[in-house]
Amino acid sequence: MKNRFHRYQKFLLIGLIIILGVILLPKLKPEQKWEYPPAVMNESDNYFDYQSGLECSGYSSAYILRFFGESADGKRLYENFPGKIPQGATPDGIVTFFRTEGYSIEFKKNASIEELKHDISLGVLVISFIRVNMEEPYTHYVPIIGYDEDYFYFAESLPYMANCQDEELPYNRKTSIEEYKNLCKNVQGMYQCPYFVISKQ
Repeated sequence: MKNRFHRYQKFLLIGLIIILGVILLPKLKPEQKWEYPPAVMNESDNYFDYQSGLECSGYSSAYILRFFGESADGKRLYENFPGKIPQGATPDGIVTFFRTEGYSIEFKKNASIEELKHDISLGVLVISFIRVNMEEPYTHYVPIIGYDEDYFYFAESLPYMANCQDEELPYNRKTSIEEYKNLCKNVQGMYQCPYFVISKQ
């Protein structure tokens, strides 16, 4: 009887160790350390054009193409943009568009602010997928062209969101990193800090 009791205790202890391992091991895994300078601004010979409807997928994509030296107009791009839905275009549409144009693109989901800064610091632009603001559920695609310790800097295509109108600046919107953390949270009820990294193949 004693042996059976000790055997039972042994199995119970092994089971407890396995359960604790499953719960605690992921938390003990070290987080990725992302390296990036304190401030970056990816400037190019570009311009801002403004959407009149729900065409941010076309306008943000056009800005990226111009960054890489191509001629592109947001309104025209959107006319035949892939993945169009009544609210604009799907993330898959953005991926399809750039792959069709011969670019390399990665759609990152559940990233961290540190990973986003790291990617921007590589000298390419990213298209961020965020909510327009905290009051509305609508989503928005917008290129981020730089950052510093306090702000992200955008090439904004929504006229009412462009809060930096100085023509000498390479950006037309700045948003505090703290506000951005909220705008990129739970996008479409499923993504945390989603964005696209686009580069020439």
